Formats: sequence, C-alpha cells, structure tokens
Amino acid sequence: RNNEEVFAELKQRLAPICKCTLRRQVLEYIKYTTRHALVQEFVPSDDEQKLYDLVSEYLQGGELHALPNAQRQLMTLILRKLLASSTFAVANTLDGLAKKLENAVKMSEAVDAPPEEVANDIEGFEEQADEWGEEEDAPAESAPLTADQIKSIKAETEQLRSFHELATSIEKNSKGGTLLMALRRGFEASEHAEKPVPRLQQKALIFTESRRTQDYLFRLLQDTEFKGKVVLFNGSNNDPQSKAIYSAWLKKHAGTDKIAGSPTADMRQALVDYFRNEAVIMIATEAAAEGVNLQFCNLVVNYDLPWNPQRIEQRIGRCHRYGQQFDVVVVNFLNKANAADVRVHQLLGEKFKLFDGVFGASDEVLGAIESGVDFEKRIAAIYQNCRTPQQIEFEFNKLQTELESEIAAGKETAQQLLLSNFDQEVIERVKIDTKSVLDKFNDRLWQVTRHTLRDYAEFEPEGFGFMLRINPFTEETINRGPYRMGKNVEDANLYRVGHPLAQRVLNRAKAMPTTPVTVTFNLSKSGKNIAVLDRLKSKSGTLELRRVTVASVDTEDRLIFTGVDDDGKPLDAEQCRRLFDLPATTSGDAVFSAEHHTHQRLVERKTFLDEIDKRNRKWFEQRTSSVEAWASDKQTLLRSMVAEAETALNDMRKAARLAPTMPEQVRLQGDVKKLAAALEQAEDEWRAARKEVARERDKVLDDAAARLHQTLSEETIFEIAWSVV
Repeated sequence: RNNEEVFAELKQRLAPICKCTLRRQVLEYIKYTTRHALVQEFVPSDDEQKLYDLVSEYLQGGELHALPNAQRQLMTLILRKLLASSTFAVANTLDGLAKKLENAVKMSEAVDAPPEEVANDIEGFEEQADEWGEEEDAPAESAPLTADQIKSIKAETEQLRSFHELATSIEKNSKGGTLLMALRRGFEASEHAEKPVPRLQQKALIFTESRRTQDYLFRLLQDTEFKGKVVLFNGSNNDPQSKAIYSAWLKKHAGTDKIAGSPTADMRQALVDYFRNEAVIMIATEAAAEGVNLQFCNLVVNYDLPWNPQRIEQRIGRCHRYGQQFDVVVVNFLNKANAADVRVHQLLGEKFKLFDGVFGASDEVLGAIESGVDFEKRIAAIYQNCRTPQQIEFEFNKLQTELESEIAAGKETAQQLLLSNFDQEVIERVKIDTKSVLDKFNDRLWQVTRHTLRDYAEFEPEGFGFMLRINPFTEETINRGPYRMGKNVEDANLYRVGHPLAQRVLNRAKAMPTTPVTVTFNLSKSGKNIAVLDRLKSKSGTLELRRVTVASVDTEDRLIFTGVDDDGKPLDAEQCRRLFDLPATTSGDAVFSAEHHTHQRLVERKTFLDEIDKRNRKWFEQRTSSVEAWASDKQTLLRSMVAEAETALNDMRKAARLAPTMPEQVRLQGDVKKLAAALEQAEDEWRAARKEVARERDKVLDDAAARLHQTLSEETIFEIAWSVV
C-alpha cells in the first residue's frame, strides 16, 4: 500500500482517542495574551573570538579522531552550541575529548563514543543522539590504530589541550556580562506592555543548554540585586539549594494530598512552587521545556537559542499559555559579530514567527518543516561548510528560499490534516461557560458538605473553606485541619470531589433516609431568570427522583427525574433539575401518588437502556475493528519474519554446498542448523499468533454476550410535593 493509504488507516485508528485543537481555533473563547520580542546583543572579547575561531577551524578540518565517526555531525553541533553558551561549558568538554584521545592511544582503539562530560552537561543528549541517528557513511572503527594514526591523534590531543587552556584562562564572558542588562530590559518592557506586569509580580525564566553555564549564571546573579532570589531547574536537581527547597516543601505539605509520592515529580513541583512564591528568576535547562506550567512567569530569556523551532516554541509555551494574565516578553541573546548567528535568529523570528504575536509559531509552519531535527542539520551544515561571510550569506539565502517554498507547499496540506482531526464538538462545548458549570458542580458539593459536617467543622462565613475539628468517620483515617475548594490552594488541604473526605461526605449524604415532604420553591425572590420554570409559577404538583442501575460487564447508574403538576401536565427532566437551583422551604408530610409518574418513568428508563445499547453496539464495532487490524498487523509481521528466515536458510544452505574447504563447510552447516532453528521458532510464533488471534476474537464475542445479559434495579431516592411561588 502507498503512504497515503497507510496514513489514512492510522488516522482512523487514532481518531477515537486523539483530538487536535489549535490555539487559534479557541481564541474566540479563550483569551491569550501577546508575546513581545527583544534582542540582547553582545560582542565577544578578543580571547573569546580567538577561541571560537580556533575551535571552528578545528571542526571544519578533515579527519577528527576525537569525534566518533558515527556521531561526528551531532558532536560538531554540540561543540558549537557549547562554544556559544559559555567558555565554562566548552572547556570541560574539550578536556573530555583530550582524555578520550589519550585513552585511545593507550588502548590502540579509535574513539567510538562521546566523552562522559557531554552527557553530564547536555540534558537529553541520548535522546538527541537517537533523533539524529548514526551517519550512514561513517567508516568502521574496529581496526587497531596504525602508527600514523597514533601520531595524528597525539597532535590532535595537543591541539585540544591548547584550546582547553585558552578556554579556562577566560574568567569573564561577554555574553554573561550582558545578562543583568537583558533582565532589566525585559522587566521594563513587561511594565509597559499592553497587559503590563506589576513590578512585584515579575518573574523571569532563563533557558540554557548547558548545566555548567547554568551554574555560571547562578554565580553571576548572586552578585546582583537578585541574590537569594534565583532557583535552578534541571534533570537531576541534586544541588544543595534544590535539596533544601525539596525538604522544606515536604515538611510543609506533610499529610496532604499535594505530595504525589514520586521523588522526581515532587521535586519538580517543589521547585515550581518556590519559583512562584519566593524566587524571581529560574535558570533552567531543557528539563523545564516540557511538563511544567509556569503561566505565572512573564519573561522568557533564551540565553542559549536552540536551532530547533519546535523546542523554542515549547520553551516559550511554558509561560505563554492558557491562564497567563500578562503579556510575555521573550529575550534572545545574539552574537552580533557572528554572521551565521544573526541569520539563524532572523529565520526563526521572521519565517517561523516564534517571538511575537498571540500565537507564536504557526502550527502550519511547524508542520511544514516536519522535523526540527532536519532543520537543525541544515543549519549545522552551513556552519560547518561556510568559511566566509559571503558563503554564509549565500547559503542562508538559499535555505530561506527553500523554506518559503516548503512552507507554501505544505501549508494547505497541513491545515487539511489538522482540521480533519479537529472535532467540531469541541468548539460547541467551549462555547458553554464551563466555569459556571464547574462552579455549579462544586457549589452543590459545598452545600452537601456544609449540611453533612455542620456538627464537626467550622465553616468560613465567606469563601469555600472550613476547619475540620472532629473526624465523623471513625472507621476511616481522615486528616483534621483546614480544607479549601478552588485552584492553586496553598494554605490547606485541597477539597474536591475525589478527596477521601468528600467521598465519605457524599456516601453519608446518599445514605440519609428521606420521607415525602412538601417543598416550596421561591422563584420570585431567587434573583434568577430561569426560563424553563416560568410556566410553573403559582403551580404545584409532585416530583420523584429514582436511581436506575444497569449491571452487565460494567455497572451504570442513571438518576431519573419525573414530575407532574396538579393539572396532570408532565415536567421535563430539565425543569425538575432546575427547581433545585432555587431557594426553598419544607413543610409537613406530602401525599404522593406514584401512579402519576409511571408513564414518564417507563419512557425515561427506555431512553436510558437505548443509550446503553447504542454505546454497546459502537463498542462492539470499534473493538472488532481494532482486533482485526491488530491481527492483520501481527500476521503480516510474522509472515515477513518467516519469509526472511526461509530466504536466509536457503542462502546459507547454498553457501554451505559451495564451500571450498571441509572446515568452512562444517562451519557453515552449523550456521544452517542455527537458521533452521530460527525458522522453526518463527513458524511456531506464527502458529501461536494464529491461536492468540482466535482467542482475542472469542474474547470480544464473550464480552459482547456478557453485555447482553443485563440486570436492572431501581431505587427511590426521594418523593416530594412541590409548589413554586
């Protein structure tokens, strides 16, 4: 099958679980703030420029023994990025490369892996290496080193040692010297933005690609007005400050459900909380580019600017996201003396629109380049191959033209692919004021809680908090102390429907006995305009709520309202529900006749059962289709494995017959025996897979049969007589 057919089938399989909604598609309903770009230019010192030129010339040389052949392009990129980050970052790696060469001479083996210093400094290096893959034309490295190679390696080692000596002699970096200026400019821009940030609320997130640069920037800021207001965030967080923050956080939240129990997750949360509440600046590596929400921060500083547009968008997206109340300022550091750096920044800003506007990088543009890794490789090739400003200008102009063509060609296709997976129902649901729905849900939980715990807790006169003095559920361990509903609760246990205390409250409330009473609902003085209740003014009747339970493979409950007025006219379910949004008073016992509700009850019950049947049929179709697709994939894979094993066995048998010597023939016959065993194993797996497929098909049928055997039960929750005034 062609790629389009394969993609269409994959899209169909993912459709039930994967929905894509673009930021611009919900802008009408969810207001995003704007991002603004600033450039912080710097000019390297003479020694810094000398180091850059020497290392760059070295990287553009011929055979480099210090770089593994299979990863030379990636290691070249890493060295250039470290060189641009700080002399402290590149110095350690240069030392590691020299040590690898010294060890290579001792072992008389070529360097086949990067030095440990790289993985220790660059987070996600292994993942990056997997993305880049090995170079296809890389020569083999297994042969022992020759005398000429050893001589060349020793000369290269001396060269790296001289680079390392120069790097360590540079105590101050021009780039780092402008950091304080960049922060002040960024904060000032935030104060004058369209949605300005008050000075006391300003926060800055600084991204670097090197842990050693991270340590350098931390030391740098400790000598400024930000001393004691800086926190680090990286993949290990094993520095003394982070450990102290983590320990204090655990002590503060002991006994609450804020602690997840995962040291890694809790450490990340502790650092984020410290940044929110105590620090002004967070210096982060790529570990903070995903999985953390920092919408309380308004300034993003790309101290080291990645060449991958998708990584940049992820970085800025930590702060410029839903929930951000202020405009976000993005500061990018730029080496004005480096023509290639200038053109890279121009491409990222002008063509990818990463730094300005409401959306940042458009989804179509990021989709058109397909892989940020490929874009990185194209940029790295220009740095590697160009030696003059004229060459750099020519190659970047060529790349820009190619990008414009690719983006224009891919834009329409990308839009179609994204929109074909966009569920229109999402828009319809977003139009609903979801905050009101959530508030209504929590308000009902709150009312039930106040009633159930009225003798055990002290409730705040305003707000949604209470102090649990006595645990009314003696059979359960429930923490006493403060509880509060809402978001970002810091000073109490977060009270929500999933909390153990809330679950106990709801269970006790549901178990309370109810007797038929008369309820008078006050619509006139409710202050609410509820159109569906207008016709019920000055009327009365009866109402019941029953719980219908259907048990089969799954158990499902449905609360069914039925109601009639005194004229015999039925109330619909919405009217019944909305009555309970009104203030009400109760009086004596009610005379209730269930006969008036029989027909409504039967209709609602049938609707409920029809919905279950519809879902079961849809489940059966999807499950059957999924099993058939899985079976087809599995059988196709195993058939190819059997075919490959047969081909390899036949080739080996032929080679054994044609072997020129008896020892060679015996050796090859041994290989034939191994391949025959492999073929037999593949055939066994094929037969086992056919049985497994049959079992899965039977399981689907068994599950479907179980869903047909349903047990239905009903329970009366309450019965009332009602009137509306």
